[in-house]
Amino acid sequence: MRKRFEQQIEIGRLLIQDTQFSLRSKDSLDVLLAALKEIFVTSEYNETIYSILESAISKGKQKTGRKGMDLWQIFVLSQVRLSIGASYERLTPFG
Repeated sequence: MRKRFEQQIEIGRLLIQDTQFSLRSKDSLDVLLAALKEIFVTSEYNETIYSILESAISKGKQKTGRKGMDLWQIFVLSQVRLSIGASYERLTPFG
């Protein structure tokens, strides 16, 4: 069962909307992370992304089963992978 992102507030952890990025950086990953933050905090973008992901990933599946990655985690990892041209093995800790 895939859920939308639920940020758990923890002591010492920065919220996504409070994260700062260098606007002068030309690194593709910094630009991507700033764009992902904008998608996360803007409700219209957020709802559009989630509806696309839910229709593509959860279509025709029962809403039961164990917890997998959140839709937001899937989206972010796929965008980072495409941005830096990495394989899925490079993104995993055991790759």
